[in-house]
Amino acid sequence: MNKSKFPLDKTVLNNIIKDHEVDLNNIGIRELKRLVDNLADQYKVDFLHFEFGVPGIPADRLGPEEEIRVLTEDKKLPSTYPPFDGIPRLKKATADFVKAFINIDVEPENCIPTVGAMHGGFIAQAIAGRRFKKADTILYLDPGFPVNKLQTKFLGLKYASIDLYDYRGKILAKKLEKKLSTRKIGSVLWSSPNNPTWLCLKDEELKMIGGLLTKYDVVGIEDSAYFGMDFRFDYGVPHKPPFQPTVANYTDNYIIIISSSKMFSYAGQRIAVAIVSPKLAKKKYSNLKKYYDTKSFGHAFVHGGIYPTTAGVPQSPQHALSALFEATCQGKYDYLSKVRTYGKRANEAKKIFLNNGFELLYNKDVEEPIADGFYFTIKRKDMTGGELLHIMLLFGISGIPMRPTGTKREGIRICVSLVQQEQYGELEKRVKALNNYLTISG
Repeated sequence: MNKSKFPLDKTVLNNIIKDHEVDLNNIGIRELKRLVDNLADQYKVDFLHFEFGVPGIPADRLGPEEEIRVLTEDKKLPSTYPPFDGIPRLKKATADFVKAFINIDVEPENCIPTVGAMHGGFIAQAIAGRRFKKADTILYLDPGFPVNKLQTKFLGLKYASIDLYDYRGKILAKKLEKKLSTRKIGSVLWSSPNNPTWLCLKDEELKMIGGLLTKYDVVGIEDSAYFGMDFRFDYGVPHKPPFQPTVANYTDNYIIIISSSKMFSYAGQRIAVAIVSPKLAKKKYSNLKKYYDTKSFGHAFVHGGIYPTTAGVPQSPQHALSALFEATCQGKYDYLSKVRTYGKRANEAKKIFLNNGFELLYNKDVEEPIADGFYFTIKRKDMTGGELLHIMLLFGISGIPMRPTGTKREGIRICVSLVQQEQYGELEKRVKALNNYLTISG
């Protein structure tokens, strides 16, 4: 880690911000990376990167080796197009995985590979938000992944929001019913554990959500990008409780999206699976015909969504994910034992910030302390996210402001994936120096 005198020159930082034409309160991850790279080059200093929500653990060799094997043994594989709805092996492996770790029954035909979870979410919104002419709004349980809202906008759909910190338990059910009863909501989208706060919906909340989805014929899109990663529970033993909580236990109006990116550190191969409820897949909606030449939800998902966007997912990553699912179901590969390190990093990083004048922006999960995981959120007095980010950058620390995530609360998202254990000593020095700087400056 390069040692440099902190704080960096405020005037230089302000000039770089001006040159990049960005607003730190609303800056995106890619824009922030360009700004940080510029600042790092200017001062020849290594930044502590808490902005990127990318895996910080190498992928197990099982996936890449399976890709190499199938490409080597099947010479025709690269020259043949994949099926739009996925190779049979992955479809079966997904159904088996869902049974082993969620304890729900789906057929392989209901399991559809997508080019990452973002692709799955895009198609899910496109179909769910067009079933009824007036139900063209996606309701987000926020804070959430900002790019999902860009997808909603791109699709020409509308979006609404409920901040989960204000509405949990029975209060969430009342607020949700008020929204759904307007008949303007086509889908409710959430992640649990949540990006960026690491809030986790309780089983009783999912039961209430499921009942309302059924009552108002709204589709729940459950983004399980961090599948099983509520480390307060051991969701890693196949076919044995506790099982990963899911709304699928309480409604037939669901799409579950499971990504390989964080679970298996397989982000670079861009592969996920969307599990479409068997009953939802068979439902027919006359308004879909206008967009997808079919009334059938499942047919629209594959032939109206997958086909015109990617025409399928590359086959070798499908085999890799199949192998990972198979090994996990057989108890031969325990992915949770690897990713638990994120919880340990979060616990230590939280202590450093909290011991130096910071507070957790989202600190409670209903009545429990927020869990330790991939993300947590911080705040400082009455500073906006942009103001706090500005100070952090002066001390070689980067994070993402909360405004783009759909919350009115001001703060910073911290992702612990890229800052390694050996860098925590340097983190503590910089956060202490930052605290002293703010204390002296008032």
